[in-house]
Amino acid sequence: MTVILILLISIAILVLGGHVYSTFLARSWGEQPDRMTPAVRLNDGHDYVPTPTPVVFAHHFASIAGAGPIIGPVIAVCYGWLPAVLWVVFGGMLIGAVHDYLATFMSTRMSGQSMATVVRRLLGTGPFVALVIFLVLLLALVCATFLNLSAAALVSLVPCNRLDLDSSQTIFRTVNQQVVIGGIASTSVIVITALAPFVGWLYIKKRVAVWKCSVLALIICAISIVFGLYFPVAVAASTWKVILAIYVLLAAGLPVWLFLQSRDFINVHILYIGLSLLATTVVVAACRGASVPAADALPALDLASGSRAMGFIWPGLFITVACGAVSGFHSLCAGGTTCKQLVSEPAARRIGYWGMVLESVLAITVICVLVLGLRRADYLTDVHPALVGLKTGGNPILSFAMSVGFASHAAFGLPIAVGALGGMILLEGFLVTTLDTAVRLMRYLLEEVWRALFGLAAIEDAQMDPELAPTGADGLLPGAAPSALKTPSILAHVLSHYWVNSGIAVALMLWFSFSSGIMTLWSLFATANQLLAAFVLGLGALWLLRSGRRVWYIVGPALFMLVTTGASLFLLLRKFLPGTGATGAPVGNTTLFGASLVLCGLTLYLLLIGIRAAISPRSRTTHPDRRDGRNPPTSGRP
Repeated sequence: MTVILILLISIAILVLGGHVYSTFLARSWGEQPDRMTPAVRLNDGHDYVPTPTPVVFAHHFASIAGAGPIIGPVIAVCYGWLPAVLWVVFGGMLIGAVHDYLATFMSTRMSGQSMATVVRRLLGTGPFVALVIFLVLLLALVCATFLNLSAAALVSLVPCNRLDLDSSQTIFRTVNQQVVIGGIASTSVIVITALAPFVGWLYIKKRVAVWKCSVLALIICAISIVFGLYFPVAVAASTWKVILAIYVLLAAGLPVWLFLQSRDFINVHILYIGLSLLATTVVVAACRGASVPAADALPALDLASGSRAMGFIWPGLFITVACGAVSGFHSLCAGGTTCKQLVSEPAARRIGYWGMVLESVLAITVICVLVLGLRRADYLTDVHPALVGLKTGGNPILSFAMSVGFASHAAFGLPIAVGALGGMILLEGFLVTTLDTAVRLMRYLLEEVWRALFGLAAIEDAQMDPELAPTGADGLLPGAAPSALKTPSILAHVLSHYWVNSGIAVALMLWFSFSSGIMTLWSLFATANQLLAAFVLGLGALWLLRSGRRVWYIVGPALFMLVTTGASLFLLLRKFLPGTGATGAPVGNTTLFGASLVLCGLTLYLLLIGIRAAISPRSRTTHPDRRDGRNPPTSGRP
């Protein structure tokens, strides 16, 4: 019953505490139900589209709920399940959900603009360029990490005895008494991707009812798994990386409905069904008294193993859990498409805050599945093999899949292989969905920085919202170079082309991907991701301060995340520093050391600019975000 208590108590704290705290935040920020949102005011039927809140919630959650809240807790359980649960619950409620809500609310008040554009308007072009470089580097690390995870999932082999299968069985393909479980997921991904444009054509071009397309999507998911059973694909991990890189290159440049949107539409059915089954499996298995013997179970606290595997619990645990508690990546989604679809300001709270709470619930469910279905020895062998004297790389995906297999067997009597296959397919859907979305976001950011550097962003601001971009006597923005605004150079045209930026994004992804393995990349990706959350919280505090609001409850989490990620960056610099070890063998990692050094430099610059802006007299003046609505408040508050 321990697992049931973990799940119920965690959910109760998240729901009840979240209700009280989110209400306090809404009141403190001056949430106005009758204020006109950018989706209503700038409705163009393309980017700005007023959309029912439940539909936007589904879109937002599908965008933010990648593999992070699964992989992060799996890796972090090496410290014991209790520290991971505490950080997910309280970090998610008091920091992660606050960050997501603030990013959504702030972007909505700023005409539905991205975080980078908000920085440009609040702090100027220099900090904007610095933040975009930071975001591009972060997304490159996200893509590289998830590319390596995808490749590991698609080539995973599991010994027959771990799946309780006879080596002579014919249901799954075997190689040297190992089941090619990843090959089944490989075929499933290929089938879904190949049929995605047809589904997109049906509901975008032919206007076929969404429920009919949903039925077709479920059929495609089932067919893809059946095909995987009969025709599992088995190629080298490096080959899969190249294949996936070609796919995301095309998906990032082609119309969004052709692959990205339609593939996500199909995959979201696997996501929702998988999450429901995962939670049901935990409850049923726990109620039936299923559990790993106490002597073999994952301990509640294991700081010694955690410190050996990932470093001291601070900052190790807080960085490793990543998206299950706090994720800066969510601000990119909030300031990208979500804020452009909201019909009211309360929708920002319902989507931003509660979307993160639901992601924390997912992370807690994953921890419960691990506790319920995995022996400590198997966990260490799969995820942290160095702790048991093995020289193989860690595979947290396999650990999650196996825990789902054992939990499903305990709950419903299903063969272990069936549950493990379900876990693998669920996670692979998360991975590829996040991968192609992140590459497209990286393309957008690259295009945005070229537009800013070549003077095109100023004209776009004026065209979108003249009130926020006042013109000078010559009809241009004050200080803008007329030649840059009127006649963009050939270089500007080339660098602004989507295929050029898609190529840059994919090249950066492959460069980092081939530079290191999953576990090493995860530490740097998670650090950069949490560091972005600290930046966004700090930016939100500055925005609130300029509006005369109290900010102590934002500054505290921002400082905690900044100090935590700063400590992690320092430790990573030492870890990646190139050199020669005691045995004469090279140590460190030149590529990741360079990336860490760039992150440190950008962090110091943005921190100094932020402090200067916060202490300047202008920081306590009323900010012109008030002009974003047709019915601005009369109280002098945003």
